[in-house]
Amino acid sequence: MRTRILFIFTALTMSLMVHASVKPMSCQTNFGERSFTIQGNSIAFHKDQQGRGISSVLTSKTKVSMVGFTKTVYRDGYKHLIHIENTEKLNAENDFLAVTSPKGHKMTFPIHCSLLD
Repeated sequence: MRTRILFIFTALTMSLMVHASVKPMSCQTNFGERSFTIQGNSIAFHKDQQGRGISSVLTSKTKVSMVGFTKTVYRDGYKHLIHIENTEKLNAENDFLAVTSPKGHKMTFPIHCSLLD
């Protein structure tokens, strides 16, 4: 029982430390078809117009790896999967946005991200 409590405490502590290390960032696809801001467990998608106003802020499910993360959010029936390979070395070759339609059609976009101050 004592080992189990220690394990749970360690897992929670590590989880909090990892979430604290994910810094806010702004991302967009190559041609600006999609743009969004990631901050904590929230993703703010921006309108696809000149003003770039926020159109929706959604809570995401996050899976954290050693140096990166994957976030999943559902918007208008579409599944948006955002994968950042390494938060210290943001790179469009490894970072991507995959959008899956309700019918199962999937489009994958490389994304360019930058850390926010």
